[in-house]
Amino acid sequence: MKRIFLPLFALLCALSLLTASPSFAQATTALSLGSAPIDPWTYQSLLGKGMDVDWCKTASGMAAYSERSPKDFKAAGISHVRLRVKEDADEALLKQLDQQIDDCLANGLIPIIAYQADALKNDPSSKNLDRVTAWWKTVAQRYADRSYLLSFDLIIEVTDALNDQPDRLNELYEQLVSAVRESNPRRIVMISPRLRSDAACLKDLTIPSAANGYLMAEWHFYAAGPSKENPRKLWTTGTMQEQQLILDKINAALQWQKDTGIPTWVGAWMPGNYNDGNTYTISEQTVFASYMTKALTDAGIPFAVNADTHFYDRENALWIPSMEPVLQAIYAQGTLPFTDLSETAWYYPSVAYVYRNGLFSGTSDKTFSPSAAMTREQLWMVLSRMAGQQPPSMADARVWAVESGMSDGRNPTHAVTREQFVTFLWRFAGSPAAKLDLSGYTDFETVSSYAVPAMQWAVGQGIVSGTSASALTPQAQASRAQIAVILTRYLQNSEA
Repeated sequence: MKRIFLPLFALLCALSLLTASPSFAQATTALSLGSAPIDPWTYQSLLGKGMDVDWCKTASGMAAYSERSPKDFKAAGISHVRLRVKEDADEALLKQLDQQIDDCLANGLIPIIAYQADALKNDPSSKNLDRVTAWWKTVAQRYADRSYLLSFDLIIEVTDALNDQPDRLNELYEQLVSAVRESNPRRIVMISPRLRSDAACLKDLTIPSAANGYLMAEWHFYAAGPSKENPRKLWTTGTMQEQQLILDKINAALQWQKDTGIPTWVGAWMPGNYNDGNTYTISEQTVFASYMTKALTDAGIPFAVNADTHFYDRENALWIPSMEPVLQAIYAQGTLPFTDLSETAWYYPSVAYVYRNGLFSGTSDKTFSPSAAMTREQLWMVLSRMAGQQPPSMADARVWAVESGMSDGRNPTHAVTREQFVTFLWRFAGSPAAKLDLSGYTDFETVSSYAVPAMQWAVGQGIVSGTSASALTPQAQASRAQIAVILTRYLQNSEA
């Protein structure tokens, strides 16, 4: 069944095409940049935010690939792709790689070829090393004259038998780098540490003699996502201790960069445990992705997210709607397309929160209209999204509101009042019992009787604080900015 591409991420993609994607002149500049060797630190700064892709790894990935994918990825704010490969370097595979590399470069994406090398990781014998060496010789010779924006990631995730053999791993890199240098003396080549490319093991790497000043190290963490149980990659609500686990790995990489003068790149991290139960909600993934993105960006370390199939419907060439908030948290972080918002406004952080979590869209491509009222049906749509639903129309949102007990469905186009909004949210929360004296507000007696329990709950929870220290203003229309703030407080309290 073909997925519907929701307007939110489509809007970001469209804006990216207008404002971020290279013009013809910019694309020409990018291509000319690759006409000469690129030093590793410059290359690191160019990589930015990327994504691991299976375009050339699986039969289904190869069959579904089209030039539309690089175009869509660039429009979404992605700067590079890690082209994962596991098959022999025969002519059919190389022709597929030819097209993908050319498509990437033409669309302003930096391509990185990364080889699986499974047999070598399982059995690091001389025989298997020679096979991998032959693979890289073939690939390196094929692309010796390609743009220097193309780089080679020699082994994807050092695991299995190589985990406990750091000396053997260094021997492998010595031979592989030397083989690549025969045809590509000044192309960026990447080596990875053992123990699933753990940053803590970067110190075990020996710099290959043929590095020639064009070497980087790839490391990664949370490649299969965070865990709610595993203490090594624990993430529940983003506690200080959980954040520190991430910072410890980043700091280990930064120290190694300082000690060796060699830059690094994170080749894979995953916002959720998609391969192990997928137990994180979209909201939880968005929080984790936001922190991970900020931590790596603040450290100046580029990264690739694992992997395209969790975010992009390649058969229909569409971003998966339910994953839009996660994508925005990573690739559109810090960017809102609305011209009628000030970053210093009291409501700005909340507008950013609800927008990036896919709850609100704008009133137009460039306006949010923070002071405008929200209709009852618009609020039903927002609440349905909070419940994990994606009604295709306002009429469907109304059906959801009635069936879920949020509302009787009347007056869908009327502006929602503050007390109506609080009541809808209270019902959404399960109508929790609450008794709170509201007499501290001079207008407490104007709260309708049906809304009193909801208002007591909202004030007691700190979700509603009044329009002033002494007024609840329950009968006034709720503005879009006010609703964004109250919803953000509710959601963040729920996540705490």
